[in-house]
Amino acid sequence: MTMKKLIQLLSVCLLPFVTIAASTSPPPVFQMRLVLDVAVGDCDCDDMVLVHKRGDTSQKEMLHVQHLVLLNQSALKSATVTTNQPDGSPRIEIAFTDEGKKRFAEVTRQSIGKRLAIVIGGQLYSAPKIMTEISGGTAAISGSFSQQEATELVAKITESIEKR
Repeated sequence: MTMKKLIQLLSVCLLPFVTIAASTSPPPVFQMRLVLDVAVGDCDCDDMVLVHKRGDTSQKEMLHVQHLVLLNQSALKSATVTTNQPDGSPRIEIAFTDEGKKRFAEVTRQSIGKRLAIVIGGQLYSAPKIMTEISGGTAAISGSFSQQEATELVAKITESIEKR
């Protein structure tokens, strides 16, 4: 076998691997996805655990979170740690870009009565029920996280915003 034929053969064999490697990109750090009430057949969803902490106890809830990402960190302008009133627990406040504000208002308007999963770094942190359209350009994520965890999550989100 000549060197030219060997190189052609290797090129043909390796092309699928190069294509797969090129198309594999890391998932967005910050995601908003809808929660399904019931997973039916091949639901195109992930089963994710949401942990609710109350003092020293915690309760786990299994949720069916759709794969479709409705919003990611490209829709965000900033993220900060604030304090939830009146209990003093930490929460993450996010501000949307102009385009993100419009998209978030649209998502909440079309999804009233449904739960919106907040996924950060591949982990489910919150899944509030959408009660009304939210059009003000900001949202707060109240989850079961400590001050340190909230600070670390905001740092991840902020870093992902700056990389876009």
